[in-house]
Amino acid sequence: MTTTAIDTFRQTRKLLALAVQGLTAEQMLAIPTGFDNNIAWNLGHILSVQQSLTYRLSGLPMTTTAEQNRMYRPGTSPADWAAPPDLDELIALIPVQGEQLAADYAAGKFTTYQDYTTSTGVRLQNVDEAIIFNTFHEGMHLGAILSLRNFVLFGGWGVLLEKPTNEFEIGYWLFVIGA
Repeated sequence: MTTTAIDTFRQTRKLLALAVQGLTAEQMLAIPTGFDNNIAWNLGHILSVQQSLTYRLSGLPMTTTAEQNRMYRPGTSPADWAAPPDLDELIALIPVQGEQLAADYAAGKFTTYQDYTTSTGVRLQNVDEAIIFNTFHEGMHLGAILSLRNFVLFGGWGVLLEKPTNEFEIGYWLFVIGA
């Protein structure tokens, strides 16, 4: 695999970090009307699934805990949580996992892989395929986070930022206007 897939994954993680930057716990835990989950669940789900698809299926130790994997597996909801997650811990894992995957891949640690078929019917036969699929999966959930972010910050769809204040807001604004 070329470094393109790893670089794309790492860039997705940078966008994810920017998307949650500056959000309060209340905003990350809010479930707007019409949504089943919140920003925190989507973030935890992304972190947990990446570890499962790449590390667990390669027989390597994961950075997510058994409790985190239980909380964020497909079909779960924040309504199932006994207590809210440690949001600082989740946010801290965004870059850590990205850099760790790149380092472990470069070091050749992914020598075996257990075949796995995703819920969308995509068969993964090696870690290269897992990294590519995972980046697609993270992009879908980044989209969900952006939608949730728009609702918790602005109350709905289609709100343009009057004055972008950081790289994420500028990119988001360009996306909304179709530039």
